Amino acid sequence: MMTYVTQFETEQLESGEARRTLIEAEIEYQRARSDDYVARLIRDSAIVDAHRSGLSSREISELVGDMGQPNVVRARRRAVTRRETVPDDLLSPADALRASGLSAKVFIDHVRQRNLHPVELAGGVRAFRPEDIERLRTPDPCSTGLR
Repeated sequence: MMTYVTQFETEQLESGEARRTLIEAEIEYQRARSDDYVARLIRDSAIVDAHRSGLSSREISELVGDMGQPNVVRARRRAVTRRETVPDDLLSPADALRASGLSAKVFIDHVRQRNLHPVELAGGVRAFRPEDIERLRTPDPCSTGLR
């Protein structure tokens, strides 16, 4: 019984985190211009992660304002398909977000402000270099007052 409670609590924590990430990604997506491809990719990936953590398509469609259940399913399919098109030496936007340790909002802001540049691949696919993501994780000594 103790294992079940621990597993249940773990699933609840993961669902809560997935829910928060999905809501934040949706807010950023809604703020984005219609051509803000990276924000859309991150939102679609957040939908996949939320679904994998136990949220139903109905619950996801309630959290994501402009999307009914059938479109949630389509977004999940798009996200899975996109993952297969990124070369091994690059990171998909969703993988780059995870690797950065940043929130969806902060990560997308870096892309919008041109602090982080995606690599454009064939077919309009966008990806990120791991070394660019590492730079986001490593604080700049000049920005912290250290010299």
